[in-house]
Amino acid sequence: MLAPRRSLSLLALGVLLTGATPAPSLDEVPQRTVADRIRESASQARTGALSEARLELASVLKVAPKEPGALMVQACVLLEQGALDAAAQTVASLREAAPEHAEGRVLEGLVRLRRANPTGEWREAFIAAWIEAGRPDFQVEPLLPEETPGWGPVAIRAVWNGTQAPDTRFLAALMGGPSKEQQRWMARHLSEVADPDLLRATLETFHSEVRDETARRQIQASLRERLTPLAVESQESQLPLLMLLENTSQEAPLTAEELQALERIAALPRYRTTSFARLYSDAERRMKVAGIQAPVDGAFMAAVGELALVGPMVLFKRVGATTELTEKDRIRLGRVLWTLGERIAEGNTLVERLMGLRQMEQGARLLPDFDVKRASVTADLARGRAMAAASNQIHIDVWPLPSLHRDWLKASLDNEWKHLSALVAP
Repeated sequence: MLAPRRSLSLLALGVLLTGATPAPSLDEVPQRTVADRIRESASQARTGALSEARLELASVLKVAPKEPGALMVQACVLLEQGALDAAAQTVASLREAAPEHAEGRVLEGLVRLRRANPTGEWREAFIAAWIEAGRPDFQVEPLLPEETPGWGPVAIRAVWNGTQAPDTRFLAALMGGPSKEQQRWMARHLSEVADPDLLRATLETFHSEVRDETARRQIQASLRERLTPLAVESQESQLPLLMLLENTSQEAPLTAEELQALERIAALPRYRTTSFARLYSDAERRMKVAGIQAPVDGAFMAAVGELALVGPMVLFKRVGATTELTEKDRIRLGRVLWTLGERIAEGNTLVERLMGLRQMEQGARLLPDFDVKRASVTADLARGRAMAAASNQIHIDVWPLPSLHRDWLKASLDNEWKHLSALVAP
């Protein structure tokens, strides 16, 4: 999951239809366009409100029977409900109405694969259908209307405004970047946050977020005071690396003292022990306690924000600025980078694996007789970047298939690198 964008961001909860009266026609409600209604039905489908979505779609298709976006959402709803014959008919209509769009080809393959194995994993079937359709890029001219509701700035603001719980508000800051007012609030309430993972991730957020300089200095000073003792005692390299480099210029060459400190940090047995799944479950729990609806993908984004990779990113740039080294120090630095990179790459998220591999590649360039290892790492980096590109092409956010999203999320939490490898498998 790059960027943290990653491939998972749940659509905002749609407004559910109530009552049994027929939906008004589009002529009677001119302010609600076809695109608006398709967005709403997609949102309802994504959150599992399938009956409501079908009612909305029926009213749209009554006046616009060949509307491709509505046909796509209807096909997804019927697939989700297991109505495969009806889904196949809708997909046929979609292929006829929009033959140039690849969504119809993927849905056609998905219907066939669900027929063959109705209890199988949605993720596997979807990937197979996407590959069979030629690995189309759904970021280019998507069939659903633009601005389909997602876990974006509006939803993140709703998290912030929906609670006074410091932990949950700090999570929202990790996802969206705090405003001046939010930074001031965080400065006043920082003492109420105790989770070291959340504190570390907050320090990383304020490494780049500059809106209220006074609040930023206050928050950074308080965090460094609280986190420095933890870094000294840590058996993980994540926090000590951040504390060593977080407040340094990225253009400054490494000093002899920093190289010695990096050797001590690289000798620690792990980069981090908190699993990504644990970061996710903690974020989800905090959102649910705060009453935040549909937190699943927001929790995923928050967990990505807690991975704490500012230290490695700063180190990468500082190494690039370190050009005058003795042969002995060059080898020392190369070993540090290789070892730290291996530790980071033990994480099973795509962003961790890519960061770790990049650190290993940088280290291999400084070490004699590492050409074979460097070639292997370079190949893995290329594969990882291809996985990221393929994930973006699928644009999983736009597909209103809740079962697919549950399978996709589970696979991402279990081992995202392995999960996304299926996208680029021969």
